[in-house]
Amino acid sequence: PQPLAQPEPRSGFVRRAVGPAHDTDGHAHAGQDAQPLSEPKLEPIAGPQHQPVIQFRALAARVTDPAGRILLITDFDGTIAEIDPDPMAARIEPGALRALRRLARFSEAHPERLAIAVLTGRAVSDVAARVRVGGVLYLGNHGLEAGWLPRHGRVEDLVADGSEVDPDGPAAGLGRLVAAELGYPDWLFVETKGPSVALHFRQAPDRDEAGRRIGNAVDRALAGGIELERFDGRLIVELRPIGAGGKGAAVARLLTELEPVSVVSLGDDRSDVEGFRLLAEKRAAGRLAALNVGVHDLSATPPELLEASDVMLAEPRDAGRLLAALATVLEGG
Repeated sequence: PQPLAQPEPRSGFVRRAVGPAHDTDGHAHAGQDAQPLSEPKLEPIAGPQHQPVIQFRALAARVTDPAGRILLITDFDGTIAEIDPDPMAARIEPGALRALRRLARFSEAHPERLAIAVLTGRAVSDVAARVRVGGVLYLGNHGLEAGWLPRHGRVEDLVADGSEVDPDGPAAGLGRLVAAELGYPDWLFVETKGPSVALHFRQAPDRDEAGRRIGNAVDRALAGGIELERFDGRLIVELRPIGAGGKGAAVARLLTELEPVSVVSLGDDRSDVEGFRLLAEKRAAGRLAALNVGVHDLSATPPELLEASDVMLAEPRDAGRLLAALATVLEGG
């Protein structure tokens, strides 16, 4: 993949909050008692109904405490956008969008203090069109694609490195092969993106059976000589070039190029855990401050995410509340 450099040094942050108990500035809603801010790591919990209450503004203040560059890394689907059965219908949460715009304005004025990266399995052109916030580095296809959208830039003009699709390549070929073997079911969505392909089965009436059938078809294709590497996510099976790396490798490159003193990473799936674990290692070695923020899924939060997260949020809507609190703290100096 191409270097993840952006036109000028920036540092960034995005944070997400636990539960709907506080407003965008971190104040408790009427009739609810705010609990003291607990230090990470919170104990892994069974689901969003058991979420502890966290004061968003106090958490944001702690995140911004280290002097120097802050790096915000956020996933899209399931993190700042609700999971939609139709992958092409996903929309960013309005509160998260407003907060990201505020953070991007701050980053433009204070590039030495804040940088923002959206790191997703989607193609850069796809996710940038859904977020539509300039002053953000968009990393698509788990970091294999990279594109910088300037402030006030046009999404339509964004060109991402590594986004070329080869219709005769192994990824596109495997997608066609699996679809044909399964009989072209209505519930299967094949997404070819650069040198990779994603097989979505969110709309399947029996998701367990659909996942088994896709997995078996993929394994047969790989055994037949297609040189791709399989990664299973939430209601998705992805195939990427062997050795290309995933979100962990992308996070490592961001750390090398941006040299942040503090990092907040948000995600909801197994692919995000790669980056979470790397940040935890850096934190344990005293290299930087880091906070890994997971987001619950209403049906199936991966156990690996619970284990790797310092804080768990109940739902994507909470992202806007914490991001807004972060913007408020940064704007206040």
